[in-house]
Amino acid sequence: MNMENKSVWSKYLKENDFKNNEITDFDVLIIGGGMSGILTAYYLKNSKLKVGILERNKVLEGITSKMTAKVTVLQDILTKIEEDKIDTYLKSQIEGMKLLKSNILNSNLECDFKENESYLFTTKTNNVKKLKKIKMHLDNVKFKTKFKELNLDNIDVKASISTEESYEINPVKYLEEIIKMLDNTVIYENINVIQVIKENGIFTVKTNDKEYKSKRIVFATNYPYFLKPLLFPVKVRLEKSYIGYGKTNLKINKNINAINIDKDVHSIRFYKGKMIYLTGSRMIASNVNDTKGFMKVNSNGFLSNIDNQWSNLDIITNDYLPIVGKLFKDMYILTGYNTWGILSSHISASIIANLIENKKKYSKYLELFKPKRKLTLQKFMNSTLNIYESMNGYIKGIINKNKMIFYSKNEAMYLDNLGNSYIVKRKCPHLKCNLLFNSVEHTWDCPCHGSRFDLEGNLISGPSRYDIKIKKNVK
Repeated sequence: MNMENKSVWSKYLKENDFKNNEITDFDVLIIGGGMSGILTAYYLKNSKLKVGILERNKVLEGITSKMTAKVTVLQDILTKIEEDKIDTYLKSQIEGMKLLKSNILNSNLECDFKENESYLFTTKTNNVKKLKKIKMHLDNVKFKTKFKELNLDNIDVKASISTEESYEINPVKYLEEIIKMLDNTVIYENINVIQVIKENGIFTVKTNDKEYKSKRIVFATNYPYFLKPLLFPVKVRLEKSYIGYGKTNLKINKNINAINIDKDVHSIRFYKGKMIYLTGSRMIASNVNDTKGFMKVNSNGFLSNIDNQWSNLDIITNDYLPIVGKLFKDMYILTGYNTWGILSSHISASIIANLIENKKKYSKYLELFKPKRKLTLQKFMNSTLNIYESMNGYIKGIINKNKMIFYSKNEAMYLDNLGNSYIVKRKCPHLKCNLLFNSVEHTWDCPCHGSRFDLEGNLISGPSRYDIKIKKNVK
């Protein structure tokens, strides 16, 4: 079997036939057809509101199809959240888990839902205290955990805590089942949003296709590229991780998932008897060599054979808390899940649906997640780091040398083994950073803010709004 450079979930993506081309007026228009957008529509399905979803590519094809899909409260970011906010954040994740379980069990959804045991561990002696502090916060919110030994043949685990209240799902199968229940929702694919304006209380969404109008707007994209007043490049960073799926020779219980709290990340879970292993997490501008990232997946001793390998890009906020709530009157946002999108998507979608329907349920999380949070010292320092990372990515894009790529002043070309040449614009349309070629996944990637394009220059993910396509020559 040949290794595929795409996620293990990608084969479950369906070719949906959404035939609603004439409907352009909505009560609620959701921009983004990933987990957050689909769930927001789901939690509005019993309302009398006419709901629409605009997806730039194919529904579920973005971040949703590239996650590891672990359903656990034992998360590595607990060591980074401010002390006085950890308990409330944990409660939100517990609520998210209840929502997910309710969705699956009440409707008997077929999504490979499975109970397992979750571990949070460290390989560093000086991080054991951090693990103990996390255990204390888990006790505070009455979430059952215990210190329990975790044996991993290839690394030395110094300490670990575990819980039996943990699960795993196939995220694509789960959301395809959810989509079937969206009777009041109109879904459009391949719609690129160019501009959102508001006049006389009504939003007009200008796209590559036509104009759509709505009384309310929900931004449910991974990187809300059109919200310039919120200064997202300063408020968030982009973290890239590398993932492999295949057999393992480790003598390890295949009914567990685990992640460590150390800088060198090891995240594991199993699906159909094989391991999903994530490692090499880094800010996108800190190391622009994707080949090295994928080499870590191969060389760390977790996988003996790899069937699938892929990368994922996550939004990391300055305070490691999601960005969820009302931006302006009738305008809402949910994003910034800091690598933990499953539970955060559920609670965030519920928060937004309740805000739209003027209900107070889950209002206790509004202050914690609100988009316009006060500036703290931690957030100021991280904002400075974000600016540095963007500049670093810009510089590395200029000086990068890749023997597989031929650059001119304005163009880049990739020549494959069959003699096919792919010529594209060299700069990202977003902020004119020089693009780099990802020789493993065969994409053109921006080292500044994470835009990605396929071989022919078609936009895969933002913040760019435009393609870099010029032409393709086949020899």
